[in-house]
Amino acid sequence: MTDLDDLLVRLEELLATIEQLDESVRTVVFELLDGVDGLHRFALGAMAAELDDATVARLRARHPAVEWLFDAYAVGVDEHAAADAALEEVRPYIHSHGGAVEVLDASGGIVRLRLSGTCSGCTASDATVTESIEQALREQWPGFVAVDVEVDDAPAHPPPSTPTLVQIGSRPPGL
Repeated sequence: MTDLDDLLVRLEELLATIEQLDESVRTVVFELLDGVDGLHRFALGAMAAELDDATVARLRARHPAVEWLFDAYAVGVDEHAAADAALEEVRPYIHSHGGAVEVLDASGGIVRLRLSGTCSGCTASDATVTESIEQALREQWPGFVAVDVEVDDAPAHPPPSTPTLVQIGSRPPGL
């Protein structure tokens, strides 16, 4: 394991510890972290604007920490393409319910989406966004910050009724 890996593991441990703190303390800590993140995103974006593609690629290739930082802050990354690629794993699920998701824009880690088809006005679309779309973006794209869903004025309706798949496994010991 590299020093970078050790540091990233430790940061994850610290975040888990922060999650256990009192809500008022967590709020202040996360506001501070969001501010530091915003400062880094702003400064790295300004720096990247002064670098040509070859320099960004060379810096990225020289050290895993620089590569991680550039990925996390989308330096030299086509954010639209990265967001679109991250959503490929959830599109089959959304399509299976007659819906579609389209990346309208991605900038500064914020992905602007349009949900269409049966997703338009669906009362379950909020859950779809938080449970599948945001999770896919978080897992597949280090630069992801938030989702902004374009509001659709379709009338509200329940999700389509589809069969629920059940997975049968072995019985837990003792039952």
